[in-house]
Amino acid sequence: MKTVTVVLVVTLLGFPNTGLSTEKKAVPPYRAESSAYIVQGKDAWTYVTENRSFRFAEVLDDTGNYEAPLLLEETYHHEHTDGMEGVRGNATVKAWTVKRGGEREVRWTLQEIGNEGRVQERFYRVTAWGCCDAPVVYSYYSVLTGRKLYVSNSDLLDVQGDGDGPLAARYVAFGYAGMNELSRPPQLQYGTDKKVAQRFSVVSSREYYDAPQMFVSTNEKVEKSLDLRGSPMDFTIVLKYQDGVELRVPVAADAIRPDLAQLPKGYSLRAEE
Repeated sequence: MKTVTVVLVVTLLGFPNTGLSTEKKAVPPYRAESSAYIVQGKDAWTYVTENRSFRFAEVLDDTGNYEAPLLLEETYHHEHTDGMEGVRGNATVKAWTVKRGGEREVRWTLQEIGNEGRVQERFYRVTAWGCCDAPVVYSYYSVLTGRKLYVSNSDLLDVQGDGDGPLAARYVAFGYAGMNELSRPPQLQYGTDKKVAQRFSVVSSREYYDAPQMFVSTNEKVEKSLDLRGSPMDFTIVLKYQDGVELRVPVAADAIRPDLAQLPKGYSLRAEE
């Protein structure tokens, strides 16, 4: 087996030390290395890239104030083989808290099947590209702790409630957990950006490629987000399939109420831990 390797070096400077003195002390730069190579097999070539990069992220704490900045090192390993559809991807993300003076302290590390990622509010979202009839999978992690929270095949829906800071928001997710989970029912998830409060499998005879669109509503109008500040945390999660089948799952007093759900024959909600 022969390989051809091309190595790229990526450098990002750290924070300078800006104290009361007018003299600025340089902080040693953070460095990462990327690579690309070809694996020449008997019948096909496999193209491999491993891209490492840095980014700084400013994140709110629970009160809505900015914490110390985070430094994220993101590594995405991709493989594509001639004659095969799709790009296999794996993500590794490390987060450090950056202290005054440029020192950094490891905060968390995550590993996930995925092809790209980004910071989204207080989440780190890893995207696994869909292939053939398999859906795109979004995995949402807490950017504060690195804990995996939601898995969805579409963007999270958000509902803003009373209170100050990020914890006043609620999130709704729905979908299959990945290529290896397509034989299992999709899950409906509800909670905050620190904890998933409830999970339900939506059990039916539907196949994974026959997925619904997800909405939230307080009346007949369906939306992708709601602002319920000044009102009770009562609304309905609506799942709409292309053939007109509709599931309506109420949220009352900030909790999904499966006993009040309007489900067609052949559908059920099963609580999960």
